[in-house]
Amino acid sequence: MKSFTIIVALACFLALGRWPSLAVSPQVQILIDSGSPYFVPASANVAAHMPIRWENPTPTHHTITHNGCVEDGGACAFDSDVIEPNGNYTLQGLPPGRYAYHCRLHPIMRGILVVTEPPFPSQL
Repeated sequence: MKSFTIIVALACFLALGRWPSLAVSPQVQILIDSGSPYFVPASANVAAHMPIRWENPTPTHHTITHNGCVEDGGACAFDSDVIEPNGNYTLQGLPPGRYAYHCRLHPIMRGILVVTEPPFPSQL
């Protein structure tokens, strides 16, 4: 059985051209809190197109709603719908810009995403 495992690992290496990795893509995590500032961090800096994940450890339902979704003529960049207690919402990424958001169920809960282009590797 051990030799079979080695053969499978070697086959993966040859097929992929590298050793397989258990690493997951990096993401920004924001915690939903029951008290102020309600979103931790309240203002998050994010690289463009990087996943963003909100965790809801509270016993209450919440949403993550871009302010543009409720403004007349605004462009709606994201809206989570209802996030259950102990649930989460992952946004796959956004283009550069500033995105104010709130909880539709608790309008006092507000946060900001500042999305910027990632730095480019230096030219050799």
